[in-house]
Amino acid sequence: MAEPNATERTFLHATTSLCPQCLRELKTDVYADGKGVVWMERTCPDHGTITTRRWNDANHYQWICDHGFPKVAPPFTNCQAGAPCPFSCGTCTRHERRGTLLEIEVTRNCNLHCPVCFMSATDGEHDPTLDQIGAMYDTIAAAVGTNGAVQLTGGEPTTRADLPDIVAMGRSKGFWGIELNTNGLVIAARPGYLESLVAAGLTGVYLSFDGVTGDVYEATCGRDILDVKLRAIERCRECGIQVVLSVAVIQDVNDDQLGDILRFALENSDVVAGIALQPAFTSGRFDVSHFESMSSGDVIFALADQSEGLIDRYDIWPLGTSHPLCDTGVFLLHDEQRATHESGFVPATKLMTMDEYQAAFNPDSPQGSVFADILAAKGIPTHDGLSIIVMNYMDAVTMDTQRLRECSMMVTVPSGMSVPFCSYHLTDANGCRVYPMWLREELRDGTAPSKLIERYTFGKYAHSENQEA
Repeated sequence: MAEPNATERTFLHATTSLCPQCLRELKTDVYADGKGVVWMERTCPDHGTITTRRWNDANHYQWICDHGFPKVAPPFTNCQAGAPCPFSCGTCTRHERRGTLLEIEVTRNCNLHCPVCFMSATDGEHDPTLDQIGAMYDTIAAAVGTNGAVQLTGGEPTTRADLPDIVAMGRSKGFWGIELNTNGLVIAARPGYLESLVAAGLTGVYLSFDGVTGDVYEATCGRDILDVKLRAIERCRECGIQVVLSVAVIQDVNDDQLGDILRFALENSDVVAGIALQPAFTSGRFDVSHFESMSSGDVIFALADQSEGLIDRYDIWPLGTSHPLCDTGVFLLHDEQRATHESGFVPATKLMTMDEYQAAFNPDSPQGSVFADILAAKGIPTHDGLSIIVMNYMDAVTMDTQRLRECSMMVTVPSGMSVPFCSYHLTDANGCRVYPMWLREELRDGTAPSKLIERYTFGKYAHSENQEA
């Protein structure tokens, strides 16, 4: 792990985070070093002091933190906060923001075995039934209503033969947005397949798209499948369904291609509606002493630097539905008259003030404050625009449990629980999951969902002791 510059230390604020070895919740100091890099430091009684790089620029970090939005609490919670974070999720009474994007994992099976993927790739033997998936839809409807978006994910959802039925079920229950998280292999290879999903009610494709050259996919997927990605996008164009390019940003693999991905998306904005840039995080076994992570700040700076003057670092603003460090973004408007950049696009943040943006926050909206909606209210058309979102997921090394309590992205499981995304995929340094896949009904009979929860609930890290830490 990189070491901070110890010649100067400026305290910024306190929070709580985890020991990556044992996942004990610890008091944590966040500070800037002499080079303006932001770190968080905590000390575990058993595993010593852990220092994690948090952001690349202290001024930018403080600016992001200063522009969060009011918290909208969940309309209901379905479990008590008995143990410390992250061991009482589901959504517990400690949670501070409602879910706005809820996932349903329809399978653990996958037709790729990507080296960098945090998901399982198994035979799908224990996939949820249609009845269980129907119950998960009902859980989401009760929690946030049906005017939000549901993302079907996995594994690889297209490995399920009944995926059109799953899509149709969601639409029949009143959800206006059903998005498919996919690697695109089946969409690209099987004629008529995407048409069947669209006919069933699919409204969007969330396509993993890590770069514009084959070597990137050799690193992230184990083989060059760039041609598959391009065919999948063309199939979406033919079917008239929008695509969001989901980019796992990995240092020294594709972090130098953010500008190229941006230009590709702008050139194909008739079908590409957005880019979701996600700094890679760790789920599984890892070596804490040699782990370094990219933050959203690194991605924002790299994107701005590679955008050839289209985007400034301060054009990317916190979004309204979660902690400001979790989700930031910008909408690029296609407007030849207003644009000064040769691409013909202009960041929406150039057309409004931050005060105007925050004043437009709508707590009744699933998305809170949306750039396109503000532009529309100004009478500015937003066709062929491009949304960019930078999503800062957390793992055991980077976990901030205060941020976790403000998570708005939930994974819904058959038992009726909705678990924050970063809790659901959390493992300790040995690769032990806190929450088993799907957290099935039999795990709610009073037994611990995993050995980790058992340790924290009944072992030496009991709740009363942990609160004092």
